[in-house]
Amino acid sequence: MKRLILVLALVLSVGSIVAQPRKSKTCNLIFIGNSITEGVLHADKSKTAPPVVAAEMVERMLKMDVHFRNCGRSGATTVDFLPATERDFVRVERAIKEIQQVSYAPIVFSIMLGTNDSANFGPNGSPVSNEDYKKNLMTMIGRLRELCPEAVFVLQRPIWYSPNTHNGAQYLVAGQKRMVDYTNILIEIALENDDVYMGDSDAFDYFQQKHRKYMFAEDGKAGIFYLHPNEAGARKLARFWARGIVNALK
Repeated sequence: MKRLILVLALVLSVGSIVAQPRKSKTCNLIFIGNSITEGVLHADKSKTAPPVVAAEMVERMLKMDVHFRNCGRSGATTVDFLPATERDFVRVERAIKEIQQVSYAPIVFSIMLGTNDSANFGPNGSPVSNEDYKKNLMTMIGRLRELCPEAVFVLQRPIWYSPNTHNGAQYLVAGQKRMVDYTNILIEIALENDDVYMGDSDAFDYFQQKHRKYMFAEDGKAGIFYLHPNEAGARKLARFWARGIVNALK
């Protein structure tokens, strides 16, 4: 896929020498994730969720028309997005069909999963081992390849949450450590697959340092915890994601 993008770029470049083509560049984005992607706790997530803002930023950065769908769902794990479970993957299939009705351009899948996988208990399948985390992601990506042969995949590192995070699910220190370990799995997948790119890996540290300003303070069973970006934080996260997406498409 990386070679294909270079070839397409060359063809477009050569074509521009012969004639000035009508501008018709389009970027299609589908965001796969959990409550953070969904924009939970926002007053109007249809306007402020990270995918909404990231799509706007990608549009400006690439100077392309952008179609996008937000497939984030609160509580979702990689297990929920396995095609065989017919749970959240059904929503992704629907998003693919909707986008393909308006654009023939390849679809870029921005994926941020792992927060709920890392929980000690609560979310479906948690805690998810490194081996199963990788297997689940590759199973999902494999099916998406079948549905969208020219797709590009951008893996976004799950962002920081406080080590006392305990709402309906229990995360705590063990969960945070588990999630940190997932980062190496994401890097492995990107290195092993030509159509998969490592997107953002910096937002984790950013939110760790600035969580009081950019994340909601939530009442939990182990005290006030920080897990979800607020509206201002969502804009910050969106910029990290957008840069990862744009870098993958260059």
